[in-house]
Amino acid sequence: MSSTANESNRPEQPLPAGREPLGERRPRRWRWRRLLRGRVRPLLAAGLAGALLGAGGVAWQTRTGPFAPDEVCWGALSRDDLAATFLRPEDVKAVEAPVLHSERSTDGPTGSCQLTNSDGDAWAFTARVHRLDDRNGDNRKWADEFLSARLTPLGGGLLGMASDNRAWLAVPDGCLGRPGDFEGPTVVDIAHGRITGTEPRTEHRDGMARMVVKLVNQVSEDLGCTGTIADPVERLPKAARYTRTEKPDALCGIEGLALGGKHRPDQAPMITVGPGPVRTCDRDITHSQSKQRLMTVEDPRLAGIFTRMALNEGDRVRSSVGYGGLGPNLGVFQARCQAGDTVFVVQAHGDGAGADLRTLFPRYVEAEAARLGCGPLKLELPRPGEGR
Repeated sequence: MSSTANESNRPEQPLPAGREPLGERRPRRWRWRRLLRGRVRPLLAAGLAGALLGAGGVAWQTRTGPFAPDEVCWGALSRDDLAATFLRPEDVKAVEAPVLHSERSTDGPTGSCQLTNSDGDAWAFTARVHRLDDRNGDNRKWADEFLSARLTPLGGGLLGMASDNRAWLAVPDGCLGRPGDFEGPTVVDIAHGRITGTEPRTEHRDGMARMVVKLVNQVSEDLGCTGTIADPVERLPKAARYTRTEKPDALCGIEGLALGGKHRPDQAPMITVGPGPVRTCDRDITHSQSKQRLMTVEDPRLAGIFTRMALNEGDRVRSSVGYGGLGPNLGVFQARCQAGDTVFVVQAHGDGAGADLRTLFPRYVEAEAARLGCGPLKLELPRPGEGR
C-alpha cells in the first residue's frame, strides 16, 4: 500500500493556546541583540572593562551590572530559567553551535547547545535543533527517549511533550511548512541527566516545558518567523504516575488485552497522561527500560518518522488496510485513520520477548484501530521463520 499522504484531506491543526497566527517567514534584518551574541559581545565587554576600569572595577569582579552572566542557548534562556534544572545556575557554562539553515538544504535547521557546571557531565543539559528524519536510523532511539510514557503532552494544539528530564516541541508548521511523508517535523529537544524508572517530578517537568517553549520561540524568531508560543504550564496536568489498577485481562487499560496470569508485571505500568500526539504505555519498567511498550502515534506529522520502519522492519504483516512489519522484538503497523496516518508500535524485551510480541501486537493494533475509527482491522502475522 502506498504511503503517499493526501495533503488536501488532512485536517487543519488547531492553533496553540496563546499563540498568534504564524505568517510567512519575514525578511531577515539586523537585530542588535543577535549581533551582540557570540564573539562580538565578549570583545565589547572587554573594551568597556578597560574604559571603566576605575569606576567599574567592582562591577567587573562581582559580575554585576553590565557584566552579569548572559543568556544562554541562542539567547533564549536566562539564569533564572536554569534555576529549575541547576543548583548553581550562575556557574553554568555554555558551549553552543548556532542554528544554521539553508533554503537549499533538505536537512532542515540544525544547532546545539550544551550546559554544564561543577555537577559534572552526567548531569549536562543538551538542547538540539534538528529534523526528525529516519534516513540515518536515529528515530528509534529518539522515540525511546522522547515518546515514553513519562512525558506529558503540552496540549493546546502544540506538537510536543515534557517530563522532568526530557522535553521536545516542534517548530510550528507556519514557520517551516508541514513535513513530508517520509520525515517528521523540525523539533527542539532538551535532555538533562539520565532516564530513570522513578516517577517524574511535576515541578521539574514544568521547568523543562517552559524552557523548550522559550527555545522554540527564539529559534522561530531567528529563522525569521512571526508569532510566539505562550507558557503552557498552567494547562498541564500532574506528571505521569504508575497505574496501580491494571487488570490481567486489560493490560494498559485495554479490555481483552492479556498475556496470561504468569506474566503479571513486577511494577505497575505508566501510561501517557492526557490527550496528545502519542499515547504510550510502558509496562514492567526496570531502570530506564520497559519490558513491554505499547504506543499509538496519533498525530500524522509525527507518524511520518515511522514510515520507513513500517515498510522495512522484520517480516511483512498482511492486512487489507495499512502495512507493517514484525521483527524479533518490535512490531510496527501504519494505517489511515480519521485524523490521518496513524502508527501502532509494540516493543518487547527480556525473556520470552518474541512470544509476548506475537501475542500483544495484533490484539493491540486491532483494539486501538477500533478506538480511533480506522477499524475493523485484522492483521495476519508471518509464520516464525517465514521471511518477507
